[in-house]
Amino acid sequence: MISVEEARQLVMSQVRPCEGEHRLLENAVGRVVIVDIVSPEAYPLSDVSAVDGYAVGTSQGPWTVVGELAAGDTTDIVLGGDDAHRIFTGATVPLGTTAVLMQERCTREGPILIHEGAPFLVGANIRREGESVKAGEIILRKGSVLTPAAIGLLASCGLKDVMVSIEPLISIIRTGGEFIEEGAPKKGRIYSSNDRMLIGALREAGCYTKDEALLAQDEADELRRVLLAAVQAGGVVITTGGASVGDHDLLVPVLKEMNATIHFHGVAQKPGKPMFFATLNGVPIFGLPGNPRAALVLFYEYVLPFLSAMRQRRDPWLRTHHLPLNTALTLKGDRAEFRAARVHDGRVELLADEGSHMLRTLVEADALVYLPATQRAWNAGDPVEVHALPHHRSPQGR
Repeated sequence: MISVEEARQLVMSQVRPCEGEHRLLENAVGRVVIVDIVSPEAYPLSDVSAVDGYAVGTSQGPWTVVGELAAGDTTDIVLGGDDAHRIFTGATVPLGTTAVLMQERCTREGPILIHEGAPFLVGANIRREGESVKAGEIILRKGSVLTPAAIGLLASCGLKDVMVSIEPLISIIRTGGEFIEEGAPKKGRIYSSNDRMLIGALREAGCYTKDEALLAQDEADELRRVLLAAVQAGGVVITTGGASVGDHDLLVPVLKEMNATIHFHGVAQKPGKPMFFATLNGVPIFGLPGNPRAALVLFYEYVLPFLSAMRQRRDPWLRTHHLPLNTALTLKGDRAEFRAARVHDGRVELLADEGSHMLRTLVEADALVYLPATQRAWNAGDPVEVHALPHHRSPQGR
């Protein structure tokens, strides 16, 4: 059995970055850009008005209004010191403009304009050419995720498409025959949840998977069949159940028979001790336990960072902070632990320490706290490693 740190290193050693493809911006939300993106244009393209009002010349008024400009309009008129131009937000300011005055602070009698209140500042309410982005400037770094804001910025600089990583197909295999969905009798069986939960987690992360998991009973021939089908599809395989060492836990023995490389089987952690990681014909396989809490925690701590690295994200790990505990904590045993937590006002509240089959506190959690095997006690106020959970991301399939 290896440590969490060793398991993380072994997992990341098998990352093979995805290739790239061009995507229209509006179809690329959630994708990862794989090259630095350079702006072909400045933004704004010219000096434009930030408000509805009046562009004025160099004097302090009054001014004579000599024209009007709507957004998208331009003029060849050069304002003299006593000239003004009616202007609207986004319109290019005329040459000779000293400032744009807000219409709420102006009065007008025919063509004569008067400014009320404190003296205005030179350059007031003018968005300068290139103020946000200069032509030739890198506006999005390789490894960044395309958020709606990033898409808006790229579009405002004249870009229509972008080079992003191709999404790998993630196949999910649910093993076991104990599920109510398999048929009668209902007594003694359970509802299937891990497959739906993992599909949801992948969609939340913007990853591509099929709508249904591959199903296999705990029988060697059937496991070989579904493993081969999943591996032939390429991408990444996630199995749930059958990862331990009981009489019906056949995944690792079957994979060995299929000449898979078992990089590790068993990690000194809670939950998820039976986890394994293998490759078969170059395809990574994550073996997650059947207990739902363990499966979801391991997804966030190992599978999701691996997928993020494949997609060429700059920082594939969960966003990490070191924050103080709000209460003292003492642990037993010699395994590292991942605990559900909530962050309030810069401090960490550990939620109830549920069994590996229970999900209630993960529903309430916004973070996982990593408690290494090398430390067993913390005082209130001691810092702990906090991994923010990636809830509410926008999903994006192929």
